[in-house]
Formats: sequence, structure tokens, C-alpha cells
Amino acid sequence: MRTNLKNLKKQLDDLDRANKAAIVQTVTEEAKQMFQGDAKDVPFIVHEFKAGSNAKALDAALKQVKQFSPNTAAMFFTRDNEKVLCMSSVPVNATSKGLKANEWVQQVSQTIGGKGGGKPESAQATGTNAAALPEAINLAKKFAEMKLA
Repeated sequence: MRTNLKNLKKQLDDLDRANKAAIVQTVTEEAKQMFQGDAKDVPFIVHEFKAGSNAKALDAALKQVKQFSPNTAAMFFTRDNEKVLCMSSVPVNATSKGLKANEWVQQVSQTIGGKGGGKPESAQATGTNAAALPEAINLAKKFAEMKLA
């Protein structure tokens, strides 16, 4: 009986791991698609991914931005039923213009009912108000436009 339970737990863990890896792969591909053609020249991007509460997926997407469009500031969101996750990366050329990742995250953290922090180049926030995500995305866009204008 213990052996059966142990095997079932291992199978569930393996399935969970495979599911998370698939989400990371899907989000990574979606991020790559964002930077096809003229999109490499955008000063910033704010986007919601369908990654549940998978922080590794957002991190992988931010790495794609750094690789394919190193001068683009990015703020990515994801949510599940209970939680909103926000991660931001800002290149040095944008921080010198006034857009800092930690300040950017602070602008949206209260809207999503949470808190956040980080450094001028990289920051993150979590919150519990998933219903406010569209408002947070609009706020993030307006803040970036204002700072980079």
C-alpha cells in the first residue's frame, strides 16, 4: 500500500513538473513571437501571459526580451484564481531616462492588492486582486509612457 501511494505521488509530481515545463515553453514561444519584425524597436512592452502562478515562465519571457530586444523595458503579468504575479525588467538606457523597474512595480502593486520591490533594472510584485489586472496593465502602460516621453 505504501509503495502504491509512493508511486502515485511520484506520478503526480512528474505530471506537475511536465505541466510547468510546458507552460514555460509556451510562454517563451509567445514572448519570442512578440519581437518579430518592427516590434524590436518598441521602448516598452506590458503584457499578460496565461501562465497561472508560474514565476519561472515570466522570468523566461523576460530573458527573451533581453535577448531579442535589449533596449526594451518589459512588464509581464500572470494570474491564477487567487494571485497576480508581476515581473519587470528595465534596461540601463531606460533607467537613465527615468523608468526604474522598482518604481514601475510600485505603481501597480497597490492596484493588484499586493506589494513589490526590487532594483532599478529588475523588480517584481504579487497581489491578490486578480480582477484589477486590466486596470494595473493600463496603469503600467501610462507610467512607462510618461517616464519615457
